[in-house]
Amino acid sequence: MVIFLILLNVVFFLATVISGGFSLPILLSLGAKYGPLIVSGEWQRLLLCIFLHGSLWHLFFNMYALFNLGRLAEGVYGAKKFFIIYIITGLCGSLLSLGVNYSRVGVGASGAIFGLAGALFASGLKYRNTSLNRMAMSLLPFILINLVIGFVTPVVDNGAHVGGLLSGMLMGYLVSPGESWLTWKKKVEEVLQWVMIVFIAVSVVTFFIPNVFSGRSSLDTVITFHNQMQSFINSTRAGIPPAIDRVDSIQPPDREARTLKNKLLEYLTNGGRTTGSIQEIEDDFLQWRSKMLKKYEGLIYETDS
Repeated sequence: MVIFLILLNVVFFLATVISGGFSLPILLSLGAKYGPLIVSGEWQRLLLCIFLHGSLWHLFFNMYALFNLGRLAEGVYGAKKFFIIYIITGLCGSLLSLGVNYSRVGVGASGAIFGLAGALFASGLKYRNTSLNRMAMSLLPFILINLVIGFVTPVVDNGAHVGGLLSGMLMGYLVSPGESWLTWKKKVEEVLQWVMIVFIAVSVVTFFIPNVFSGRSSLDTVITFHNQMQSFINSTRAGIPPAIDRVDSIQPPDREARTLKNKLLEYLTNGGRTTGSIQEIEDDFLQWRSKMLKKYEGLIYETDS
C-alpha cells in the first residue's frame, strides 16, 4: 500500500510537469487546497491537495518520509488500517489548514505523513514496555523538529502538519496494532478501506471531468476572459466595436461568463439594436467580476484602471 500511495503522488507530479510546471494556476487547476474555492463547492481539493507537490525536492523529501514511516506504520497496523489512517489524517490536516490558512494555497503529503507519525507515537504511549513504545520515542525528535521548522518557515503549512498529527494521535490511540481477530472489526476495516478508495476515485472523476463537475475554472482562464471582455466593452463604448470573430473566440470560464459573452455577441451582431444596452452588459460584467474577486480572494486583486 505504501508503494501505491507513492505512485499516486508521482502520477500527480507528472501531471503537474506535463501541464506546464509548478505555477500557482496549474497547481490550482490540479486540485491545490485553497479556501475560497473549497467553500464555493470544490470539496475535492481537501483530498487532492495531499497528492500534489510544489517542486521535485518537495516530492522527494515527502516520499522519502512516506517510504520510511509508511513501512513502519503498515508493519504495525496492516495495510488496511495504514491506508485508512493515511487518508483520514491527510483530510484532517487539510481541514485544519483550511481554517487557519484560509487564503493560502497548499499542497503536499506532509499532513498525512505527520498523521502516520502521530498514530505511531500515540500507539507507543498506549502500549508501554513494548518495542512500539521505543519506536514511538524515536519519532519524537522528527515530530518536534519538523513542527519547529514549520512554525519558523512562512512557506510551510503547519496547519496541515498539526491537523495531521493530532488526528493521527487520536487514531493511534483508538486503533489496535496488528490484524484484527474479531470478524466484525475485519469487516469494518474492509468497508472503510473501500470507502477511502471510492472517495479518491469520486474526487478525481468529479474534479477533472467538466461534464460531471461544472462551474470550475482555472485562474488563467478567469484572468484572460476578464481582460479581453473589459477591453471589448471599453472599445465598444468608444465607438470601435471589436470583430465578432474575436469575441466569439474568447473562452468563458463559467456559465455566467458564457451568458455575458453571448450578450455581447448578440449586441454586436445586431449593431447595438437589441433590447439590452452596452451599459447593461457592462453592469453584468462588473457583477461577474465582483464574484470572481471574492472567489479568488487573495489571488486576484482589484487594481485601478
